Amino acid sequence: MPALNILVVEDEFLVAADIEESLISLGYKVQNTVASGPAAIAEVEKNLPDLILMDIILKGEMTGIEAATIIGEKHNVPIIYLTANADFATVEKAKISLPYGYILKPFTEKELQTNIEIARFKFENDLKSRIESDQFNKFFKQGDKEPEQIMLDSDKGLEKIKLQDLYFVEQIGENCKAHLLNETLLVRNTLEEILPHLPQDQFVRVSSNHIINLNKIFIAKYPEVIIADKMSVIIVEEAYREAFELKIGI
Repeated sequence: MPALNILVVEDEFLVAADIEESLISLGYKVQNTVASGPAAIAEVEKNLPDLILMDIILKGEMTGIEAATIIGEKHNVPIIYLTANADFATVEKAKISLPYGYILKPFTEKELQTNIEIARFKFENDLKSRIESDQFNKFFKQGDKEPEQIMLDSDKGLEKIKLQDLYFVEQIGENCKAHLLNETLLVRNTLEEILPHLPQDQFVRVSSNHIINLNKIFIAKYPEVIIADKMSVIIVEEAYREAFELKIGI
């Protein structure tokens, strides 16, 4: 399993340095360390981390809870709060942003690792449940023979994609890339999760790593398919040749 990429939000320099050192020694990657809520929001907009360690009390007008709430409105990312304040009022405020953990300072490396791994496990299971739930697929048009759009869990959060705008989907490691005309989305779904929600008369799997929109084919000459507009060349694997040629009428 790849190491988590973690953003640290902590305004005490020595504490931040100690957290960075602990994370690295535990085998995690530190994406960046920032000292304020606005800086955390800007960093997430630039590059979505796998997890955020967020100090609740930060210098400036914005608290860690406020920053986490803003981030959570646009992005799917687990957040663990760090705080030296364990009073009831603080805990109640923190609950509003639905954190995946709450660590009291000072803490040990073992406590840090345990909370991170629990947050990772819970987040992945929450995401899987969301994908499989009826609510996740509520954007399909009811009563139609085929859906007009699909919901994907992208690096920008849940994205509703019109099928007519989806050119092809490419598996990259454990995730996928959804290729649109002028945009490519990093998607946390796999091809196996996506394919059942695509109309079979419009989309076809042509390799272990590609699903293409039949309406976006510019040239098809086995084993190559050229995608219109983008002019991407995709190789049709032998195992998928018969189904592909049947779909395009060869």
